[in-house]
Amino acid sequence: MTEEKVLNLDISTKTGWSLMLSSDSELRLIEYGQYKAIVEPEGQYPVNYVDWAYLCFENILKLINKFTPDILVIEETCAGSKNVYSQKILEWTHFLLAKFIKETNIRVRYLLTGQWRTLVGCKMTKEESAHNKMVKEYKKRNKVKIAYDDSGKRIGKLTKKHINIRRANEIFSKFLSEPLRKKDEDTADSLLLGAAYHFQRMEYERRKSLG
Repeated sequence: MTEEKVLNLDISTKTGWSLMLSSDSELRLIEYGQYKAIVEPEGQYPVNYVDWAYLCFENILKLINKFTPDILVIEETCAGSKNVYSQKILEWTHFLLAKFIKETNIRVRYLLTGQWRTLVGCKMTKEESAHNKMVKEYKKRNKVKIAYDDSGKRIGKLTKKHINIRRANEIFSKFLSEPLRKKDEDTADSLLLGAAYHFQRMEYERRKSLG
């Protein structure tokens, strides 16, 4: 399996990204990060949204020009957003990147959220399920909207984002300067996109060797 330089993108107004080397010997994390959120420019819709999408795309283009990857791995958009305008800026940024892909013929792999989460094993543990059950029961028993542990510390329900961050820390612990936290959720997603792509490559090579 040839070595590939992979740039993984969780696209948003604060795009999370990671650069990895994928080969038959290992998956190596080289660099990773997350852009500071780009706020909506002033102006009248839809013109300001066009400007906004270009600003988001320019950050992505900087990464591509800096790292010259062999392939882009991108999280596919999902139509489930409750905010039509949040979905629109996401789709327009994706369009600009798709246009770039068409013009340059750079290799690309899109992965749906549920697809990459399955590939990397983003499953809630028994302990995490027990935690959520405890939070739910506390709120119901005390008829409150906020739960606290025995020491008085506020606690909340663990979501898919928490699971993703935990799993990214597990897979890439030896490469991270410090564990990822809630604020790093887009970075974590980009890391897991890269892991999912690498696992796919490994499985393909395994099946090919079996004939």
